Amino acid sequence: MNNMISSQYPSALQFGIPAKMHTHIKVSTQLPDHYRQYRIAVPAETKYVEAPFGSYITQEIRDPEWAISWQQCFIKERVRLRPSAVHPMLVMYCILKGNVPCRLQGQGKLMLIEKEYGVYYIPSQSQNIADLKTGNYEMICISFSPAFFSRFITRHPSFEDIYQQQLKQARRGTMLPAIRMDNCDLKVLNELRHCPAEGPERKVFIQEKLNELLTFYFNALTPKYLQNGDLAKKLRQVCVYIQNHYHQSLSIAELSKHAGMHINTFERAFKELLGTSPRGYIEHLRMKKAAGLLLQTSLSIKDISLNTGYSGANYFTAVFRKRYRCSPREYRKNRLS
Repeated sequence: MNNMISSQYPSALQFGIPAKMHTHIKVSTQLPDHYRQYRIAVPAETKYVEAPFGSYITQEIRDPEWAISWQQCFIKERVRLRPSAVHPMLVMYCILKGNVPCRLQGQGKLMLIEKEYGVYYIPSQSQNIADLKTGNYEMICISFSPAFFSRFITRHPSFEDIYQQQLKQARRGTMLPAIRMDNCDLKVLNELRHCPAEGPERKVFIQEKLNELLTFYFNALTPKYLQNGDLAKKLRQVCVYIQNHYHQSLSIAELSKHAGMHINTFERAFKELLGTSPRGYIEHLRMKKAAGLLLQTSLSIKDISLNTGYSGANYFTAVFRKRYRCSPREYRKNRLS
């Protein structure tokens, strides 16, 4: 039997601390008085760590179906941590506060953005990196068992590929696009944190909220008008492909081949089902991501243009101005002032 299936609980994310700091680390199962406001309502396995770079808290509740970890980091000095899992891990990671530059094994560099959440496959014992600058961070890590996800994807097949990566214990990490959290998502996370149920009702309540959160994510990830059927399935796969590669150079000819369709048929079917052209859909995703980076990071306009698939800042600015009626700099200044 493989290690993942034989484990009683879904794997939890561990944070590897630089070896040179190990002799200066203090670990406790109790929160200091000045951090009591971070305690969650549900009885949890608590870990408080003090290190030269600062401190962090993890509070974890576990079930054979899922593991939920609330994480707070208070960073005084920049540090590089190495997140890893003992067993292959299928996880939803929600960033409530802070922006975290990361490197996921098999995927390369990515940025976890404040108020965004995504679904990731993390291989066992993988080499991952998280660079934390000075400041405070708050995250929620939700790990799912194969059985839990298997039931969910019978209704939402867009998760099938990443689920198969976990079953195969692939060595490359995989991710689905990060989605901006709205009030509905934040409400569910808050309800999980302040779970009012007790006893057997608690598990039922939590599982309902996890299904609700995954459904919100799925609905934001996949256009609602893509229904079942062979044509729609091909276009749904192309949409997921675009969502994962919007920052790269994409041609309509390449996308039509990816769908296994003639280019004219592809463009006509895409617009009929999605209400926009393939090029318009790509631009929509790029602009949405660019707007988020302008508000949530201090990246330069040039870096944002490159991170969202544009060859230079001038063309990026022209496209942005056409959509938002202002320049990227004006957009950042007006929203943050």
